[in-house]
Amino acid sequence: MNDRRRLFKKIFIAVIYLVIFTGIGTGIYFLVRPTPVPPPPPKPTIFPIESVWVQSFISGPGVYSAAAKIKNPNTSFGASYFGYTFNLYDTGGNLLVVKSGKSFILPGESKYLIEAGINNLPRSPVRVDLSFSEPVWNEVKNFSGVDLSVGNSSYGKGSSGSGKFFMIDSVASNSTSYDLGKVYITAVVFDASDLPIAVNPTILENLKSKERRPFSLAWFSPFPGTAAKVDISISTNLWETPELLGQ
Repeated sequence: MNDRRRLFKKIFIAVIYLVIFTGIGTGIYFLVRPTPVPPPPPKPTIFPIESVWVQSFISGPGVYSAAAKIKNPNTSFGASYFGYTFNLYDTGGNLLVVKSGKSFILPGESKYLIEAGINNLPRSPVRVDLSFSEPVWNEVKNFSGVDLSVGNSSYGKGSSGSGKFFMIDSVASNSTSYDLGKVYITAVVFDASDLPIAVNPTILENLKSKERRPFSLAWFSPFPGTAAKVDISISTNLWETPELLGQ
């Protein structure tokens, strides 16, 4: 009988120690356990740059331009840099020339890419493909645009004796609070069917804050079709003037 009591007593004491040590171990675990790291937020969905149209243009005898209208469908992300490549082909599908460049695009922006002065081709280009390298995307919260504009625009045939077939005259306005090192201007001429028939780019350097600067774009050789309207776009690279991001 005494042996059974001693056995029960030992078992009871062992259970008490087990409970005590289990409680101590559990307490120490909760005191020293690492803080759980929350999962990273999901990456935002960024859509690729879209091509609205791509084509070649006659700029003069044996001289061509390649141009495209592109669109950034992302309203909160812009690309501070991307590369692009135009491939020009003849009627037989043979590659005539490859022209590459670099650019940027603002959130929600539609703009033109133009590679001008393409010459020394063995045949006329009839088809153009456009491809992009991976853009350097940057988030721009609450983007409301850059206060650049063009106005007082006029266009038409060049004056007699000027040697100019077609002219566009306009005024670029920098209404921001900052001087801009480079302002990019592109002009596209459309016919009555709203088809692009001619293109021309230019760059304005050191456009001062609040400055209004006249500029002209000229075509010295005829292009096919009849001009019905022109579209002039103006833009600057936000990331070359970071102060603009805080406006």
